[in-house]
Amino acid sequence: MDYKNLDSEEKRNITSSLNSLAPYIGRLRPECAQFLIDKYAQPGAPIFDPFCGSGTVLLQGWINGFDVFGNDLNPYAFVLANGKMQPTRSLLGAQEKLDEYVEKVEKYVQRVDLNTVPQWVQDFFHPNTLKEIIAWVYYLKRNKEWFFLSCLMGIVHHQRPGFLSYPASHGAPYLRIKKYPKEDFPEMYVYKNVYEKLLNKINRVYKNFPLLDYNCDRRVFNKDASKMRLSELPHGTIITSPPYMRSLTYARDNRLRLWFLGETDWDGLDKKISPYAMDFLDAMHRCFIKWAHYQIPGEKCIIVIGDIEFSVDHKKTSMVSLIEEESKRGYRLIEAYQDPIPESRKLVKGNHKIKREIIVALERK
Repeated sequence: MDYKNLDSEEKRNITSSLNSLAPYIGRLRPECAQFLIDKYAQPGAPIFDPFCGSGTVLLQGWINGFDVFGNDLNPYAFVLANGKMQPTRSLLGAQEKLDEYVEKVEKYVQRVDLNTVPQWVQDFFHPNTLKEIIAWVYYLKRNKEWFFLSCLMGIVHHQRPGFLSYPASHGAPYLRIKKYPKEDFPEMYVYKNVYEKLLNKINRVYKNFPLLDYNCDRRVFNKDASKMRLSELPHGTIITSPPYMRSLTYARDNRLRLWFLGETDWDGLDKKISPYAMDFLDAMHRCFIKWAHYQIPGEKCIIVIGDIEFSVDHKKTSMVSLIEEESKRGYRLIEAYQDPIPESRKLVKGNHKIKREIIVALERK
């Protein structure tokens, strides 16, 4: 696939606002996911992403008419992926559905006790705004309204007017009160109506909404990928980008959103979802054993991994070599190559801590 030569409808699908419900570090770019689907996905067979993150592969697969199955151990990723897989079909339907919660939320706000909220969380918000966020999260999570909850997580913190916090960074939660002191920017420290901001966010999402077939099967799990029971899923293509080598701190950088979702030990979560070298390789070994039982001969398993070198038994080796070694029992290596999307044509510029991403294409023996 040559992104430069896509027609306007194809570009609209890749740049869809549904792909940007909320920020997520290290996510696979939509144009890369589209390239991999075009090159390796088997027509008529599902796509499975066992480390789905915010659901980019799942959404691109769904846009292309595939049944899609995803999994991620991170509760925030689970919410975002489900949000993309279960959007309300129209803007009017979303507005009407959101309105059903307003009265309940208003009543629940009266019960919220901020004395139970950590001070570091309180520091980000006007007290009344914080109470409303807590009430909205309570009802949206309780009723599995993943799409609305994803939109809410997308506006939790930033310094722009459409967001809910005091001035803060967007990707990771850091207050920016030195750059925007209260005495100079009082308008940035006022109460913000959560319902109004959330409704505005939802309106923005539907301005660039992709064409979708709601008859496609779409499921997302919140499990350890190496321990999943895959017997209930139909076999198909695996396309995934596992978190590796502590190169990114998914939980730390989303600790405020995770707190609202009920996860308070972000440090412990990071150790689980982004392990160090040997733990990562052990987990991948167990995954390949499971995936070999899940897939049938000829099906493809595509791993997007950082081009990292490190020492094993005092010898330098690459991540690609280790992935090939761990998969040998059930798979053969077809090819390994650099991310085919040039940096100059990426929709979102890459993480420069990792100089290159390598695509490792395996085939079930």
